[in-house]
Amino acid sequence: MNNTILLYNQEITRDEDMLNPFADTGAILKFVSENSIPVAHFWTTPPTVILGLQDQRLKNISGGMKRLAEKRYIYYVRNSGGLGVVTDSGILNFTLFLPNKNNITIDQAYEQMHQIMQKTFSDKIQTGEVVHSYCPGTYDLSIDGKKIAGISQRRSGDAVAIMAYISVTGNQKKRSQLMKDFYEISNYPKHENIEYPDIDVHCMTDLDQALNSPFTIDYAKDKILKTLTTDGYEINQKDFNIVKESLPYKDAYHQTMEDLIYKNKKLLMGDK
Repeated sequence: MNNTILLYNQEITRDEDMLNPFADTGAILKFVSENSIPVAHFWTTPPTVILGLQDQRLKNISGGMKRLAEKRYIYYVRNSGGLGVVTDSGILNFTLFLPNKNNITIDQAYEQMHQIMQKTFSDKIQTGEVVHSYCPGTYDLSIDGKKIAGISQRRSGDAVAIMAYISVTGNQKKRSQLMKDFYEISNYPKHENIEYPDIDVHCMTDLDQALNSPFTIDYAKDKILKTLTTDGYEINQKDFNIVKESLPYKDAYHQTMEDLIYKNKKLLMGDK
């Protein structure tokens, strides 16, 4: 495996750019698959709710989206499964793209992100579903039973993207209440064949609260990069811009973006 890892820092500040990180994800997967060069992608957003494909099946999703708009959150549906999450300036989204996906099983990929989080922040971080969180999953990461991060992954070509949603700082109770309201409104009348989370606003927290230590997004990113360096990676902070300007990357980016735009038009039109 190539031990040089390209770093991509991305800060979304405009509503019209909200789909960019997931379009980049599709393009980076293709790049890593074809070039066998790992990439670390950090991104942050303004107050946003990112819905999963399963959320489109909610009976009254239009009512839920109206509530999000009333609370001044932008929203969109990503091009992958799962359920909704809240991101804002206190949430760090971190994706590690690795080549040679057949050499790493699904469980090994999840465990690799777990190990990075433990080495970076605390050996108290455990895996296991936090049932009453939003977007619960088998590889939720928690400290003392309270969820501080969730992990997902995508596999395409010969690459895997291991994605972590990390609550670094901010008002996690407010985020949880927003998603609780969204699901209670959107899932009325209750759908008999689909399970949506029964959210307890007290079962999630932020890293700064869980570890009783001041954290910023930049500090969290620096700590993750130090862990990657300790694990044997050499961080290349300048060459990803060259990759982004290449024709293959642009083609993959636009192809993924077209799919995202199509899915979001269906969402807004109520075509579920």
